[in-house]
Amino acid sequence: MQPYFDTDYATITYDTNSHSLIGTWKMPALPNEFRTYMDTLLHAMEHFKTGKVVADTTKMGTLHPEDQEWASTEWNTIAIKNGYSHAAILLPQDVYSQMAVEDTMNAVMGTVTFSYFDNIEGALNWMKSI
Repeated sequence: MQPYFDTDYATITYDTNSHSLIGTWKMPALPNEFRTYMDTLLHAMEHFKTGKVVADTTKMGTLHPEDQEWASTEWNTIAIKNGYSHAAILLPQDVYSQMAVEDTMNAVMGTVTFSYFDNIEGALNWMKSI
């Protein structure tokens, strides 16, 4: 694992074995922190030349509706143009946070191949297989 981004609220690392980025939320983020993280994820995709992302959203918290809309539209559009192709998602336990993540992923259905997982090992094994 190669660290790329590390804050109080989230990390992004690169896993050489699966050629994927692993984004992990440590705690709920403020709107500006959420957007900083998402923009940094775009830079990491470009830096490591990968469109594969493992997103551990278990501690992400509920997104502000404007941030959810931004992620579903603007961010996804840029990410797909930059090669975003696969996502392995670890869903949060909170039903509202879960719905926000699922809505964001439904916006890219048919363009980004994604699946939901209960643990990081399953998500990384899936990434290795593609």
